[in-house]
Amino acid sequence: MSSIWESLYIVFSLNGLILATVGFLIGCIGGAMVGIGGALTTALVIPFTLSMTPASAMIVLIGIYSGVSYAGSIPSILINTPGAPSSAAVALDGYAMAKRGEATTAIAISATASAIGALVGGLCLIVALPFLQYLALAFGSPEFLMFGLFGLASIVAASDAGYLKGFTAGILGALLATIGASLLDANPRFTFGIAELIDGVDLVAVMIGLFAFSEMVRLSRNPNSIAKSIAGLGSMWRGIIWALKEWKAILRGCGMGIVVGFVPGEGGTVATFMSYITEKQLSKEPERFGKGHPAGIAGPEAANNSVIGGALVPTLSFGIPGSVSTALLLTALMLHGIRPGPTLFTNDVVILYTIIGSILLGAVLTMVVGLTMSRPLALLTVIPIPVLVPVVCVISVIGIYAASFNYSHIYVALAAGVLGYAFTRLRYPVVAFLLGFIVGPLAEENFMRTWQLTQGNMWEILARPICAILFLLTAIVLLRPLWKLLIGRLARQASA
Repeated sequence: MSSIWESLYIVFSLNGLILATVGFLIGCIGGAMVGIGGALTTALVIPFTLSMTPASAMIVLIGIYSGVSYAGSIPSILINTPGAPSSAAVALDGYAMAKRGEATTAIAISATASAIGALVGGLCLIVALPFLQYLALAFGSPEFLMFGLFGLASIVAASDAGYLKGFTAGILGALLATIGASLLDANPRFTFGIAELIDGVDLVAVMIGLFAFSEMVRLSRNPNSIAKSIAGLGSMWRGIIWALKEWKAILRGCGMGIVVGFVPGEGGTVATFMSYITEKQLSKEPERFGKGHPAGIAGPEAANNSVIGGALVPTLSFGIPGSVSTALLLTALMLHGIRPGPTLFTNDVVILYTIIGSILLGAVLTMVVGLTMSRPLALLTVIPIPVLVPVVCVISVIGIYAASFNYSHIYVALAAGVLGYAFTRLRYPVVAFLLGFIVGPLAEENFMRTWQLTQGNMWEILARPICAILFLLTAIVLLRPLWKLLIGRLARQASA
């Protein structure tokens, strides 16, 4: 107990509050800058923390992690340009809300849900850390495979354009993700002799192209601004109230973020899209999603920020990063002479609870800073389009290059922009394409491992409880649209 009080004193002392605030603001800047994201921001700051004590370093880095997780939603809402892949789901309803003059409201919803998500994730980490480390051992390649198939099946539920269009877009995204070196033997495939494609198609470039470039092309046809006037930027208090009204979506998002977070390698992107799809399926008004539904912001944002707590479970328990950002946190811990694993719970308890306390403090900062900045940030939506479009395009190009220092990714983003614009014009769901692109490699990699594990008899994996549950959920997701279509047809025949 003395270790807990000692860590709380470190975190909530004046020095701890200053370090956490500085880290959070740095994270906000990195998260809001298109293409930069948490990994690059954290990597740039780690060298400056080496002269600090391990506790102070963790306070700064967790502050950055919290800031990045929240701030990625800001450009998603304001200009339909996700600051990170995990913020792409928020753009679907956040940007729609900003276009109708509710940018302040949307940012306030995001800040409230993000703060609750980070708080719940931190509290669950405290309660469940001793138990979840054993659950993490239950996930092998078969479970990852079924999880990936469940994600691909959910593509159908994410589409308003129809079963066939959603399925087509999702499969196209999954196929595009197969470009590059084979996961089985490292031989190039579908590269057409282009050396730059051997490493595959970059996710950041695809994401920025699909959302930013395609939207800038569409906006360039509009001489005005995203929002019609300053008077209609929405209300911070309305955003808080709307977020709290969607408490069920927030809690479901928190649950998904925690569960997906502690599965190594998943991170926030899968959690946010799973949350968005779930809320759309459960909603009594699914047609409002994509047009500015508060649950389309609250659920994914809660999932994105609760991932922080979930992703630290395998990192602290086994030294297995739950995401790229936690891999950098793991590196920072080891640079300070602290080795995650069972010994962390006995030899470095103060550091452990300092990390957890920093997550809780990050939730408070998310609420305070996010709500304070909601109105000033909303003013970006009244910038004239002729000024906004070139600025966003230049920032996007810089972000793409800064993320990888590879010029070829700029061309990939331009191609993705053309594809995204074509999808919009032809009413194919961009979200289904992006989800297929993200989840496809997960399913492929674990299919290969499971095939080798079962020696070709794939049905064996259904004897594993988690696989059986995920298989059942996948079947439900795939058959639900057909079931609704059949019920609707029978109802029309009965009324006739």
